[in-house]
Amino acid sequence: MKKLPLMLFLFPLVFASCDLGGEHYSRYYDYVDIDVLSVPDSAMTGDTVPVYARAGAPNGCWSQLELYCYPYNDTLYLVNASGLYESHDGVCPEIYVTKDSTFRFIPDTAGVYIFAAQSRSKPVMFDTLVVMHAR
Repeated sequence: MKKLPLMLFLFPLVFASCDLGGEHYSRYYDYVDIDVLSVPDSAMTGDTVPVYARAGAPNGCWSQLELYCYPYNDTLYLVNASGLYESHDGVCPEIYVTKDSTFRFIPDTAGVYIFAAQSRSKPVMFDTLVVMHAR
């Protein structure tokens, strides 16, 4: 009789601690690498300057890659990318997932602008743009 309450207590605990599905599921957003950053060498104030970037993720578990370009201060602009990682049991297709984007930058002040591409596993890449006054 004393064993019955103990069995009733342990029964749900045993089943709650077992993974009956046998699957491990991971889903999260994280930064991915910037593989290419391309900025023209020079421009004039008021010009529309294309800033090209390509992001890449190491396998097919990555999707929904998005690239971002935003000012850090008056002369430094950051470029980075993020994506969604989703995996069942850590099994991922062996493909390299990429996405590219061209941002439009319109400088209104002459000077040197620095674009820094931040990656998850690569060193920061820098590219500069020299902007001169329009004639």
